[in-house]
Amino acid sequence: MTSDETRVHTVALIDCRDVFDDVLGAGGEVTFSPKGASMLPLFRTAGDTVTLVKPPERIKLGTVALYAMPDGRCVLHRLVRRRGKRLIFCGDNRLEWDEPVWTENVIGVMASCRSRGKSRSAGDLFCRAYGAWMVVTAGVKRPALCVGRFIYGAWKRLFRQERRK
Repeated sequence: MTSDETRVHTVALIDCRDVFDDVLGAGGEVTFSPKGASMLPLFRTAGDTVTLVKPPERIKLGTVALYAMPDGRCVLHRLVRRRGKRLIFCGDNRLEWDEPVWTENVIGVMASCRSRGKSRSAGDLFCRAYGAWMVVTAGVKRPALCVGRFIYGAWKRLFRQERRK
């Protein structure tokens, strides 16, 4: 295998926990493809990737992080609330918050992602603004999603009308 080739293996994240801890603990990065619909529309399953780095001492609200649930499952969601050393995450496409987890349960935080063919850094304006929106609307997601869909639909209709002119 040449240095330009990449091996692709499909394994459960829970089976990679030790490898993730070793690589991230040594200052490295880990890239994987997320599975599931909880982070739609940011991540889709087909071909999207997330690159993680070691979590900082204090994780900012709006940060996407991979963490271990008490039952051992690994979940990639966004930090929406903090209660001392307990963190509350929620998927962008979820209305309910996850059970609080300890800061020690966070495996890594998103440094960058590739979604629908476009690469983004976690620190770019879009990611920060979108993360802030998800944090602000975390408590009122259902009405906010309805308003957001209405605005998006109106924008699309307006844009279509301008194109026809």
